[in-house]
Amino acid sequence: MPRIIPPGSIFRLVRSDRKTPGWKPDIGRVFRIGYYSQQDGLDAIWLVNEEGRYEQTTDRDSLLRYFEPIEISDEADLYGDGKPQFGPVTFPVRRKFRR
Repeated sequence: MPRIIPPGSIFRLVRSDRKTPGWKPDIGRVFRIGYYSQQDGLDAIWLVNEEGRYEQTTDRDSLLRYFEPIEISDEADLYGDGKPQFGPVTFPVRRKFRR
């Protein structure tokens, strides 16, 4: 897994625990990793919901603990300067992530 998760990567929420009880009803939801914010830095990973809206942030440890990768993007522009916002997640995804 890359140290910095590329924007456009797709992850599915697969678990919650006592530290994340609010995520329990959302298990199974799919999120795209959004572009990083210059203000927030690379430690704040933006989760873009199924409709293409930036919904919430997480960190790398939580992303890897509670989510499973579906597709890892090859996007190299971390901040998306001048790029359009992501649209809705569409399925089927182009390729599956292999561990």
